[in-house]
Amino acid sequence: MRVCLIVFTLCLALHTHAQDSTVLYKASIVVAGATGQTPFWQHANQNGSIPMDGSFALGDVGLYKIYNPNNPRVFQWRGGIEAIGSYGKTGRGFLSDAFVAGKAGIIEILAGQHKNVIGLMDTTLTSGSLSVSGNARPHPRIQISIPDYFPLYAANNFVSLKFSYSDGYLGGSDINYGSSKHVSKTYFHQKTLYFRLGQKTDRLHIYTGINHQAIWGGEDKIMPLYDLQPPKAYWYTVSGKTFEHRKIGTHFGTIDLAGEWKGKSWSFFLYRQNIFETGSLFKAINFEDGLNGLSIKRVKPLPAGSTYFAFRSFLLEVVGTQNQINNSPLSGLALYERGNYFNSYIYQRGWSYYGNGIGTPLASATGTTNSDLPRNANEFTNNNRFWAFHTGLTATWLNMKLTFKGTYSRNSGTFLSQYESVRQQASLFLAVEKSLKILKGCSIYSSISSDIGDLYPNSSGLALGIRKSGFLD
Repeated sequence: MRVCLIVFTLCLALHTHAQDSTVLYKASIVVAGATGQTPFWQHANQNGSIPMDGSFALGDVGLYKIYNPNNPRVFQWRGGIEAIGSYGKTGRGFLSDAFVAGKAGIIEILAGQHKNVIGLMDTTLTSGSLSVSGNARPHPRIQISIPDYFPLYAANNFVSLKFSYSDGYLGGSDINYGSSKHVSKTYFHQKTLYFRLGQKTDRLHIYTGINHQAIWGGEDKIMPLYDLQPPKAYWYTVSGKTFEHRKIGTHFGTIDLAGEWKGKSWSFFLYRQNIFETGSLFKAINFEDGLNGLSIKRVKPLPAGSTYFAFRSFLLEVVGTQNQINNSPLSGLALYERGNYFNSYIYQRGWSYYGNGIGTPLASATGTTNSDLPRNANEFTNNNRFWAFHTGLTATWLNMKLTFKGTYSRNSGTFLSQYESVRQQASLFLAVEKSLKILKGCSIYSSISSDIGDLYPNSSGLALGIRKSGFLD
């Protein structure tokens, strides 16, 4: 009933106010088959929409109202709803996006569930941002933000900033250590602050910032002796303050630094994400661990009507999470000497939502790795210590769009579930898309993907699909 009410309200609002904004629609149908489970790059960073069944059919339809850049009004609003249904070994359906947002000047308030990626990186080809990558289904949240870089006039527009502050709901979770074995409500807190150095028209920009996320909830049941009620627990979570020699909640975030050069023909983007987590909050001490990337993109357009082969973008990333050693543990406690990225010593769900990791998909859910690998019932992932080398590229040829992703990783498990030897893994993906003349905004696409190695079951897959998108008049 609630879903129907949301859909009706949104559609009515879209119909009533379409004259002062732009309404975007999209729809797609995909049929896929695989020799085993769905290969890694077929499902990773797809907002939890792709089943792991290997063979499935999927339908996706969405309707969005976006801000009108030509609207002089101080106040504007946007919203969207996207429904996904699939059928493989079982059927499932859910709303991926269901949100409304209003903006007054530079400030935006958003309510609902909306796709979200956090951190400095190339969002189109990346292996996945470390903290929030778009790998899991969006969770419902309320957020206030400055979504776009806003120049500070006191700094002569040389310094710009953007920020966000949000709180969301994840549902219940089993508990690893505490007086209660299960809590019915857990929450996801997030805040970000990023700066850009350089005026908007400059060729060189420097970026830096921080994001901080925390999963919390049920402290009054987990630690009844302290009677830590939700308002007080929330304050300790968002501030990162220590309560009785411990952090409240499970924390994870990155401190980011990047540089961008925009040339006449190509742009270059070099970036680094450095990890901090529970016990090392706001202490950049694990310099060995992090995400490093270089993205190169074509800026100068190709000649009109050109059909020859041409590269559009390149990406190279190196991701390391092997160290996880805290040289300055919280209050000197041995509990915090070693990290356990994307897992939680409190919540069995770890850094996940509906079974998919919220952070980088390279830290895979235990259920997707080979069954002969060590695993622990208290951990979401049994592989958070790895070195990964990732590359991607896009190109055009004969009016077709080509996309390639390839990842090679050396995986060691976790400190609780260590592998006897390093498990090597290669995951490959190649997609081809071509627009159709008969239906404006319609295209057909095909992809092949494969997993070869010792981490995931060896599997190869083929997907065929058709999609259409455009703006309503």
